[in-house]
Amino acid sequence: MAAKTKWEAVKDRVTGSPTHDPDAMLEANLENADPELCIKLLQVPTVVNYSGLRRRLEGSDQAWMVQFLELRGLDLLMEALDRLSGRGCARIADALLQLTCVACVRAVMNSSAGLNFILDNEGYVRTLSQALDTSNTMVKMQVFELLAALSLFDPHGHHLALDALEHYKSAKTQQYRFSVIMNELHATDNAPYMVALMSVINVLVFGVEDLRKRDKLRKEFIGTTPSRPQPHSHLYFSLSLILVFAVLNRFSLVLVDEN
Repeated sequence: MAAKTKWEAVKDRVTGSPTHDPDAMLEANLENADPELCIKLLQVPTVVNYSGLRRRLEGSDQAWMVQFLELRGLDLLMEALDRLSGRGCARIADALLQLTCVACVRAVMNSSAGLNFILDNEGYVRTLSQALDTSNTMVKMQVFELLAALSLFDPHGHHLALDALEHYKSAKTQQYRFSVIMNELHATDNAPYMVALMSVINVLVFGVEDLRKRDKLRKEFIGTTPSRPQPHSHLYFSLSLILVFAVLNRFSLVLVDEN
């Protein structure tokens, strides 16, 4: 009964009328919430709850994070992300919900416990990649940054990132596993987004220790032709490719020298 009362008190505080609390609709106050209460709030997916959870995740210690993961906290986030993926997020509310949900996943991955938990299950990374099927550039940028971070963290993370891109290719019937990256690079004129895209390319290529496999990945990127030409972005795309392929070709020269 006491637990129920505690839950009802937290729920009232989180979902209370903004007339009584001007900040109630901005972020749930979960500063001292335990994992069980956060799990219950996740069953009511709102921007308010996700924003409060993100802050709680960022301030949590390892023991708290482990308990959150054991209670299927990450599963609930991924399930919500999966439901939101593919909608296009035409509504602002859906776009904000997806963005705050991804931010929670990012907060989990910022902990060693969270990263190791994800490394043990390729399904999480595959679900994360499905969030790329959106018109929300901020969401896609965060997903690409997370894939890059996963690749840098561990060789197995690099494998999972490539596997997720392969899975995305099959699920979305694209021609190449890197089509989603190169198409985005071709279509955007958003400089920070370009940086994120070029970063993930470099991480995927240079994350392979075997030089011949690196060269194979490099050639795979170069051979991936964007399927949706956007005339207005030719200049930006050309400049982006100059930067990306300058690095890749520089590596190619090193490879030749070392052979």
